[in-house]
Amino acid sequence: MSTLRIGVVGGSIAGCAAALAAARAVPDATVVVFERSAGELRDRGAGIGIQHERFAELVAAGLLDASLPATTNAARQWYVWGGEASGLGKLVWPQPFPFNAYNWGHLHRSLRGRLPSHVEYRSDARVVSASPTESGASVALANGSIERFDLLLGADGYRSVVREGMFPGVVPEFAGYLCWRGLSDFADLEGLPADAFFTIGFPHGHLVAYPIPADDGRRRFNWVLYSMVPPELTSDLRTATSIPPGAVSDGLLDFMDALLTRELPPLWATALRKTPREDVFIQPIYDFEAPAYAKHRMLLLGDAGAVARPHAGAGAVKAMQDAATLLHLWPTAAGLDDLAARYDAARRPAGHAVVALARRIGEAQVLHTPDWSAFEEATFIPWLTAQMELPDGTEIGGRRL
Repeated sequence: MSTLRIGVVGGSIAGCAAALAAARAVPDATVVVFERSAGELRDRGAGIGIQHERFAELVAAGLLDASLPATTNAARQWYVWGGEASGLGKLVWPQPFPFNAYNWGHLHRSLRGRLPSHVEYRSDARVVSASPTESGASVALANGSIERFDLLLGADGYRSVVREGMFPGVVPEFAGYLCWRGLSDFADLEGLPADAFFTIGFPHGHLVAYPIPADDGRRRFNWVLYSMVPPELTSDLRTATSIPPGAVSDGLLDFMDALLTRELPPLWATALRKTPREDVFIQPIYDFEAPAYAKHRMLLLGDAGAVARPHAGAGAVKAMQDAATLLHLWPTAAGLDDLAARYDAARRPAGHAVVALARRIGEAQVLHTPDWSAFEEATFIPWLTAQMELPDGTEIGGRRL
């Protein structure tokens, strides 16, 4: 395998993890990463929560640095609101939930910085199609050039070109709702617990928020607000897309503002309004499971293989676990075809399970919400446990993805 040419489509977290796995598994191979964006990728301030055991596994696999900046969270605090004039709302359950929260940008820069010098990372290199060949796969680039590889790793997200080459017309489906996302300075907020992950339930949606580390050493307030939205406020979302900062319509921002006033305890509404309207972006919610993670000499990693709704908090972790599995399987594979088959067998069931879990959570916590305000801890825990399909007494936060 020492003369291999390995192509990686996508230069984000999944792509850098895939390239790192390939470069370590086959040190003499030529590894080329194609990233469509020019310059440094924008992270938009997204937070990444990783349970301690999963983080330790990724460190042991050589993908992450144990010293990455993080905020420590000991509990997930579930709140509801009954119309009180002030405060956080009613705390329904302080769920034990030990995990650290990371900054997307820190994770990406760390992974890219770990790539060996011989890995060729090409920015502003847009792949427009991928196809199988007799001995591997080829990619066509926007500049008209074609490059051929012995193995092609598709780590190009939920609108994957590589997946389209493997399974034409198989695309993510819109789940029927969306989320607003944003950031503010944690120091500007008053009354929020410092070391917790927060969820606040309301009819047909909920808010998730937690602090993450910033580049300047301070902490940022990372929030995600899920809700169903009247169809007239959105364009056709059947084609997978997102709405970046500055492009969100006044109608969607006004709907969000009315939602904050009507459904959230005042302290939470005030916290979200600390994010300037022009910095808010929207993520329509999709889900998808590829029929297989490998076909011919093309493999899928991360969202290219399985798009899980963000409720499971598994996107970046799942992508890095895909890469770690590839690295683990490579030394004992009897060739690339055997590697592909074993990788598919190992990661396709895991990816499909995460999608199913996130779909159940979305159905229960957005599309068909209960009367959140009626919950007490004794009734809330069985309801949440049922969504996770875990036996009674099992720690919900410990599920392995």
